[in-house]
Amino acid sequence: MKYLFDVNILVAWHHTQHHFHTRVHAWRGRNASAHLSSCAISDLGFIRVSMSGYNYTLQMAEVALEAVKRDVTGYVNDLPPPKLARWVLSHKHTTDAYLCQLATAHGLQLATFDNRIKDSAAFLIS
Repeated sequence: MKYLFDVNILVAWHHTQHHFHTRVHAWRGRNASAHLSSCAISDLGFIRVSMSGYNYTLQMAEVALEAVKRDVTGYVNDLPPPKLARWVLSHKHTTDAYLCQLATAHGLQLATFDNRIKDSAAFLIS
């Protein structure tokens, strides 16, 4: 399988204090051959959360992101204009919907912990 990581997956991947850190690494252990991808939106979210939630400096967050990206084998470079799904009912869904759109456009599934994403492109890591 091929996956596009959302922000929380990247954060959990790196930050051992994240409540899903063990879950994401256990999932990876069961799916060692899966192709993992990131994109600018997920990367930026990782930096934002690392700085705000884990007290990282920008430099620390950038170094951590580079470490995570050694395990993430793919990168989605092109970011098409958003064409958000009909399930978007509030501002809280816009980024998730766009990441689903991006994943679908590249033959990926959006790997997430968020069970509120009601899109066929979303894959819930459990």
